[in-house]
Amino acid sequence: MKISKLISLAFFAILLFIFAAQTRAQTRAVWVRPFINADEETRKDAVKGREFIRKELEQIRSARLDTVYLEVFWDGYTIYPSKIAPTRPASLKYGIADERGKSWDALKVYAEEAAKFGVKVHAWIHVFHQWNTNLGGTEKSPIFSAHPEWMMLDAKGSPLVKTEAEGVNRDIYKVFISPSNKDVRKYLRNVVAELAKNYPQLGGIQWDYIRYPLQTAETAYDYNPLTLALFRKETGLDALKLSPKTTPKEWRAWQDWKTLQVTEVVRELARVVRSRQPKWEISSAVFPGFEENLRVKQQDWKTWSEKGYIDALLPMLYSADFARVDEWAKEFRAVVAPRTKIYPALYIGHFYEAKTQKYDDRYLRLNEKYKFDGFGLFAAQSLTGDLAEKLAKNNK
Repeated sequence: MKISKLISLAFFAILLFIFAAQTRAQTRAVWVRPFINADEETRKDAVKGREFIRKELEQIRSARLDTVYLEVFWDGYTIYPSKIAPTRPASLKYGIADERGKSWDALKVYAEEAAKFGVKVHAWIHVFHQWNTNLGGTEKSPIFSAHPEWMMLDAKGSPLVKTEAEGVNRDIYKVFISPSNKDVRKYLRNVVAELAKNYPQLGGIQWDYIRYPLQTAETAYDYNPLTLALFRKETGLDALKLSPKTTPKEWRAWQDWKTLQVTEVVRELARVVRSRQPKWEISSAVFPGFEENLRVKQQDWKTWSEKGYIDALLPMLYSADFARVDEWAKEFRAVVAPRTKIYPALYIGHFYEAKTQKYDDRYLRLNEKYKFDGFGLFAAQSLTGDLAEKLAKNNK
């Protein structure tokens, strides 16, 4: 074959690659917490539950959305039969298991019904955040009642994350598991492996809360004895004696070490998914403002992107200040590796101006402005008929 012909073929291949990259399919996703508006009777009953799911998906599809991030594992509970974790009890919000622990497979039903509408389902799981105190003390947690040594602790030995307090009285606290604990990592790998084995019909999996709790100058994490011992073994440093003011160099080493623990979990979970379901899309909901959140949450999504540990990032652009949202979006476009898809996560409540309730389409136009690969909407329970109609027109 002549050299000139080879050059022409190579040039044509490059053009095809560029065209494919520019025209790859857009993802229009929405987060779904199952049964958020369903009563206990509906949640317990497989027939009524299926009908509820069908109606929910019908509205989602009417908005021309094509992907559902379905919450399947949080607070240490699942919405599917599992050998790793118990099914969420119906006595708790969104639960489906009865008093005897008998339940039905809500994840399977979601996948079956979604397929009828041409909607893909991705398993949305909480990684390190695994309890809220509005559910009771940690002794009621399926994870922490069995493994109290897995709890992430502040310097005073408390597992309660007061830097992220919620509720009207700011008295509901999150509890996290320790990323550095080898048994925690094995547990998380087993959860993901089970999902990959039993639900190959899914389109992907998403990591949420794959970070440390918010840390301030006064409150940092993780001072679990096992974590402290491992850090001391690897660095020779005592984290309890470190401070950003008195030992800045060593403090930075402590923060970098914690960042590495999170990234290692991202790497390990990616390996599990790639080996079992290589076609699944791995995504993660992350915080914008890279440098700040690397410092206060140890979430190094830039490295995850560069290393190929994830396929898509969803920066949570949750602000009513559009100028701030736009700045976050601009940064993300600039620093994320080109091969990683970006779906800006948008809060539906911000689509309507607070005083006038006038629809503001600037949020969705970010997609075109920064050449993103789609978007994610938080969340399905806020998807009104009016918005579904607007989205349908926008997504034609």
